[in-house]
Amino acid sequence: MKNISLFLLLTSALSLMSCATGSKPQRQPVAGGEMVSFPSQHISFFLPDGWKVMPKTKGEGRLLGAAHDNGDQPGGIVFALITAPDSSHKGVKDPYFIKDYQRAWSAKGFTKFSKPQLVTVGGREAMRCEARKPETNQSFLNYTFIEKGRMLGLLFAYYGMPISRGPAVQRIVDSFSIGR
Repeated sequence: MKNISLFLLLTSALSLMSCATGSKPQRQPVAGGEMVSFPSQHISFFLPDGWKVMPKTKGEGRLLGAAHDNGDQPGGIVFALITAPDSSHKGVKDPYFIKDYQRAWSAKGFTKFSKPQLVTVGGREAMRCEARKPETNQSFLNYTFIEKGRMLGLLFAYYGMPISRGPAVQRIVDSFSIGR
């Protein structure tokens, strides 16, 4: 990977959540990329061409990590699919969820948050949050689901480029599916 700071950002993000998950992805080539699924978690999504699946790093809770560089420009995007047990919140509408979420990310230096938005992804309610670390080129976009005592996060970490870039991000989010 070109940028060690991007890797460090991903490592920091992944260390926030932990749980024991021994699931291996199934990958199926399709036009323009591949479909990735985790049958035991009933999760699937499209990963566009140009994204490289990252080897597993230390820590639990990570289902998949992938990265896309920014061409000849510095920076890039990292995508992480993370799962963790959560018995503290009944769902993403829980009034304490956003407070706890922002407190956890603030401890990592992300203190500039956009207004959280309740959205629907794959037929499920999710909280969409963006944040950045002041005085750095680091930011993230996260979609979080809480269901049946487990939290699932689609985390896109950016380094050296604005969150608004990366149409592939919306394509990944739009293809995301969680079965019942």
